[in-house]
Amino acid sequence: MRRRIGVMGAMMLAATLSLVTPAVSEATVVVPLTREELSAQSDFVVRATVVSRRSGWNDDRSQIVTWTRLRVAEYLKGSGTQELIVRQFGGQVDGLESEIPGDARLGVGQHAVLFLRRGDGVVFLTALAQSVYFVTASPEGGAVVRRELSGLTFARWVNGRMTMAEAPADNTDTLERLVREVRAFNARRR
Repeated sequence: MRRRIGVMGAMMLAATLSLVTPAVSEATVVVPLTREELSAQSDFVVRATVVSRRSGWNDDRSQIVTWTRLRVAEYLKGSGTQELIVRQFGGQVDGLESEIPGDARLGVGQHAVLFLRRGDGVVFLTALAQSVYFVTASPEGGAVVRRELSGLTFARWVNGRMTMAEAPADNTDTLERLVREVRAFNARRR
């Protein structure tokens, strides 16, 4: 029930803001989440590699869906199998393309830290693109993480009114620091 209210509220907010602010109409409006909030709202946090992607129609052929297979290197929160399937709306099928602005684009071969919610035989990104930290090598030899937040517009409730907010400032960091923080958040919650 709580997730449905959140989705409905976000949809109503996006519709309202698109009428008021034309630039917002090509973005998805979300409330910025801290790493701790992302971790708390996630069933799993994993370091993984994207192995494959497949798009198709949902059961009633009303929506294009993409299934992305992950090979899990490590569970930072939760536990499970060494393979997970992420389900996302959008993709390409039969010459048609559907896209959710602000959702993460996972490509085969990418390494990432993902914040995930449990589904029926699949997992879902907890908060669209906010949920994915892509891992790359740094020039100094370590691993860095970054998020791709284009397509997201951020808003917060302030004094009973929804106002535009700055994008989170933690887009680039070290993998080591991210892993340490997630483990610390989860240790405190136990």
